[in-house]
Formats: sequence, structure tokens, C-alpha cells
Amino acid sequence: MPSEIIFQRLALLAELSRRASLGRTAIMKLLFFLQESKGIPLNYQFSLYSYGPFDSEVLADISAAERLNVLKSTIAYYPSGMGYLYSNGSEAKGVDELAGGFLNEHRASIEWVLEHFSARTAVELELLSTILFIAKHQNPKTLSTLIDQVELVKPRFSREQIQMAFQELVALNVLRTEPPK
Repeated sequence: MPSEIIFQRLALLAELSRRASLGRTAIMKLLFFLQESKGIPLNYQFSLYSYGPFDSEVLADISAAERLNVLKSTIAYYPSGMGYLYSNGSEAKGVDELAGGFLNEHRASIEWVLEHFSARTAVELELLSTILFIAKHQNPKTLSTLIDQVELVKPRFSREQIQMAFQELVALNVLRTEPPK
């Protein structure tokens, strides 16, 4: 992989972590939304996994960012368990300088994803990103078919929850138009 994309990914991780308190799931989903709905060329190969779209390269990039002191993690305790929250490390500014043009070029998309998704729970991000993944990669012809496909993958969500989340994505212009009913 060209070093340019590595610096761009690291700079994006630093920018997201500087602007919001994010865990691994949130970072994964925000990168997915940036790549899949805003067309930012991150070259991740997302596939559908237990908690929605996933690419192990995102975790590798987070680990690399920690090793390079671009990110630092702290343990966060939740009622359901524990996780990690990321913030900027001491070398975050240095990577920003290497990929500042990339960040500036995609500033509007970064602002958009932070505004609309950074405060969402992991569960909300899981559903929203799964709907987008299925809509883009399985190309359902109707809303009912989309809901059926999401429900197969995510049976813990009701049809109403899936439809409401779909409508949110339409309102955000993530999915351009509603499939015919």
C-alpha cells in the first residue's frame, strides 16, 4: 500500500479522535460512512460482520496509530462491559502536516460525518451502517426487500426500527432515494 494512503488514514484517525470521543466501533462506522457515502478514497474493503460493516485494516490502522503515538487509548467502562476511547497522541500534529491537503480536501465530509454520526451509540451505528451496506452491495429493489435483508442479518431490530433508520439515511442523502414500495 502506498505510504500516502497510510498517512491519510492516520491523519483522518487523528482528526476524528481530536474532534470527538470515539471507540473502535464508532471509528469503524465513521470511516465506512466516509468511504461509502462520501466517496473518500480510503481503500478499505468492508464486509458485513456481526456488528455491521467491518474491515480488519481499520483495526490495524488504529493499532499502528497507537504505536506511532498518533492516537492514545483509554479504557472506558459501560454497563455492558468495557471498551476503548481514543484521543490524540503526541505525534498527531506531525501526521496532520504530512496529510493536511487530504484533510482539507475532505473537510466538508469530515464535518458531515462528525455532525451526524459521532454522537450515535454503537447500536445505532451498527444498524445505520448495515442498512447502507445492504443497500449498496445487495441492491434490493424495494424498501420491503431491504428491510427483509437487514432483518435477516440483524434480527434484534424490528422492521419499524429498520424503516426509521432507513428514513434517517434518506433524509441525510446517504441513500439518495427511497426504493419503490
